[in-house]
Amino acid sequence: MLLIPFLLICFSCKRKKQEIVIIPDAQKNHLQRAHLFGNVKYIETCTYYYKDSLFVYTNKTISQYSSDGYLTQVIVLDKDNDTVSKKTIYYLPNAQENYWKEVTCKNQNITIDTFIYNNYGFKSEERFLYNDSLMYKIQYKTDAIGSIIEMQRYLPNYHITNKIYYNAHGLTERIEEFDPQNTMYKFITIEYDNYGDEVNRRAYKNANDIIEYTYTQYNNEGLLLKVIFEDRLHNLREDKIYTRHDAQGNWLEEFVLQGSDTLMKRVREIGYY
Repeated sequence: MLLIPFLLICFSCKRKKQEIVIIPDAQKNHLQRAHLFGNVKYIETCTYYYKDSLFVYTNKTISQYSSDGYLTQVIVLDKDNDTVSKKTIYYLPNAQENYWKEVTCKNQNITIDTFIYNNYGFKSEERFLYNDSLMYKIQYKTDAIGSIIEMQRYLPNYHITNKIYYNAHGLTERIEEFDPQNTMYKFITIEYDNYGDEVNRRAYKNANDIIEYTYTQYNNEGLLLKVIFEDRLHNLREDKIYTRHDAQGNWLEEFVLQGSDTLMKRVREIGYY
């Protein structure tokens, strides 16, 4: 296992503001959903796999954001710096997503995801096309502020349903998954700290049978330190450890471990407006 000294100490960053403002999920922009701080312009993420006691560079992802916090483009480059895919997100004048289009450069496959809104301006349907063929669609039901409370995914031969419940702050606290016969086969519970940051996520097969567990740890200044994921069905555990952060509080280096083995690391460069 790669030795990573002092992983969880010696961080410096401005503390969270005294006033705690928790934004409902339905009203978050892409930066807020991704737990990113500051007016981010772009993020370049380089991925390295650990092999034969060395980190080997694999690819780079470049994500670009608008000045109001919405994702506009994602470009993936291979180890030779050639473009693998390019995804562009298009918006309506009110900043709602209109559609996104992704092109893979090698074979020119095209994926398009289109969003439809109801008379209240809330998302009502999503249509996913691959090379002009409709692969599936999702129909949404929302509450009074636009939070999605039910989504039905229609595939060619069957459909599945999710029901979503929120806490008093408008944060998702429970997700139920139903099969085509409308039998619940899985549910997820989510817990948050006082700042509205997710700390515990549990997936259950039934009321007494946890099949997945995710624990997220922050320090007293709100910096992300560690994410532990356990797949209890397959007896797997994955740890993500965050060792460096910038002045805004966003992580710059992530190590991914499985058991005693280091799998990969990701290094981010973040630019701001």
